[in-house]
Amino acid sequence: MEEKETIESIIDQLPILLVQQAYKKLKSGDDLTASEMKVCLEVCKTYSSEDIIKKANNILEDVPFDIDE
Repeated sequence: MEEKETIESIIDQLPILLVQQAYKKLKSGDDLTASEMKVCLEVCKTYSSEDIIKKANNILEDVPFDIDE
């Protein structure tokens, strides 16, 4: 029974650990491949609150692209 509790505890902690590692990688200043960046962003998006996800999805709406060219 103790092993099951340990596994459940680990499973509960995994999303937190994944987001922490993804955040560290994104903030490191190291050059990231497109695949690394995509994975980090997807992890953060997957385990974030819905408000943060909405903000991330709408971030490009405020970027001043000239779409008439």
